[in-house]
Amino acid sequence: MSRYIGPRLRILRRLGKLRGFTRKKPFRRVFRGMGFLKGKVIPPGQHGVAKLIKSKGSDFLVRLKIKQRLRFNYGVTEKVLIKYMKEAKRRKESTGQALLEILERRLDNVVFRLNMAPTIPAARQIVAHGHIFVNGKKVNIPSYRCQIKDVISVASKKSSLNLVTSNLNEYYHRIRFYKARMEKTLAFVVKKTMVCEINQAIEMITNGKILVNNQKVQLPNYVVKSQDVISLLSVRKN
Repeated sequence: MSRYIGPRLRILRRLGKLRGFTRKKPFRRVFRGMGFLKGKVIPPGQHGVAKLIKSKGSDFLVRLKIKQRLRFNYGVTEKVLIKYMKEAKRRKESTGQALLEILERRLDNVVFRLNMAPTIPAARQIVAHGHIFVNGKKVNIPSYRCQIKDVISVASKKSSLNLVTSNLNEYYHRIRFYKARMEKTLAFVVKKTMVCEINQAIEMITNGKILVNNQKVQLPNYVVKSQDVISLLSVRKN
């Protein structure tokens, strides 16, 4: 059973955020100068700015990064990914969609999607240690392909239940934190007080129709304070 055991922050800085790969968050340097590079993320290394200026973004580089993101996010080797790709090509449906379906049906990914583990490598370990049952039978193969209507359950052991319960509680705690922070954003406040749908609220904000303390704010994720006054921009008719 092969798995990646190398540095993870280096991979994140190179390929971007991968939720299934790790919970670590790398320090991302942003170009603060003027011009068309303003706000772009600087590549890793002491020559990162030079790489950012000289980078052309060829088609091969784009395809390579997409392939590497699939590999590291789902925790599969190059050999296994090629095997899945050949199987996806034999199907009648879209090759990309078939490939994602194959990867998403892996047991370790299903356990991760059920929030029983914080990452796919952690889910892989939970499955390999025999904590997961499929249709009432213990399955310790992370690459096991789940079928529709399969029942995923946890072994009725104290250690298994404590492990999964701890991961679920951590997930719900994180979700409550993000929900509380989202409720303070301008888009949520406008949706709650002025319109019915969040898409309408975001459109109004980006079009500059919302004023905060008589100033135009076009950022939907702007954090509203308790003393802020939100109003609608009045359009004068000639």
